[in-house]
Amino acid sequence: MLALAFEGQQSALGYARRVTSRARTTPVTLTFLTCGGLLLLQRRPLGSDRFAGLWNGVGGHVEPGEHAREGALREIREETGLAPKDLELRAVIHETGLLGRSHLLFVFTGEADSSEHVPKSPAGECRWYERGALPLDSLVPDLPVLLPAVLDPSAGVAFGVQHFDGGDRALALRID
Repeated sequence: MLALAFEGQQSALGYARRVTSRARTTPVTLTFLTCGGLLLLQRRPLGSDRFAGLWNGVGGHVEPGEHAREGALREIREETGLAPKDLELRAVIHETGLLGRSHLLFVFTGEADSSEHVPKSPAGECRWYERGALPLDSLVPDLPVLLPAVLDPSAGVAFGVQHFDGGDRALALRID
């Protein structure tokens, strides 16, 4: 089991229980595309309601009538123009309290055919990084724990829960 408690945040479970015991949960996806030793990250726009200016994978909401993989592939096409042949489910994480909501996050990995330039979209700028040279100071805070878990090809699907403060500040992340 991997666990991460964010600095100064001791009562994540107490907050999560106050959000609601049976919240409506929205399915969302997050995908990390690789090309050889490169990893594609997307920087959220500065005016974004969550993780403004921080680097993350490519993702978004699953639309009605889609399953999680279809939603992930659609988001990748819309936001990057890339079309990976297949995606592999690597983690399922229940997020509570992110912007006061509940999300079920499906995390995928996939291999891109090339590391061509990805045009900027309204969802944010995309850039390929060497896996050993990620911009650690400007990543979404949970990525240093999440990336090793989802990029390890020998690991199975990880399951987790992450608690937020009602905004976009993470309180705790547990991955089994």
